[in-house]
Amino acid sequence: MRVLILLCPLLFLTACDSTRVIEKPVVHTVTETVWREIPADLTLPCAKAEIPPEATYGDVIALWSEDRASIDACNGKLAGIDSLGDTP
Repeated sequence: MRVLILLCPLLFLTACDSTRVIEKPVVHTVTETVWREIPADLTLPCAKAEIPPEATYGDVIALWSEDRASIDACNGKLAGIDSLGDTP
């Protein structure tokens, strides 16, 4: 019983403190994902030139040039899709 009598004033003394604890507010950033529809002209398949069996070297070089132009067009489409995320 004596222990309880001694602990009660001790509890009151520990509850009274002269310094206040102030916590700074924490800033939380919230990111919002906005989905944009990809235009239909950017999702069209890229053309691929077929080499006929009777093609000459000149024909193959011409078809290679067409394929290079098709690859450049596809890269332009990919750049267009990639730039959709840049505009608000």
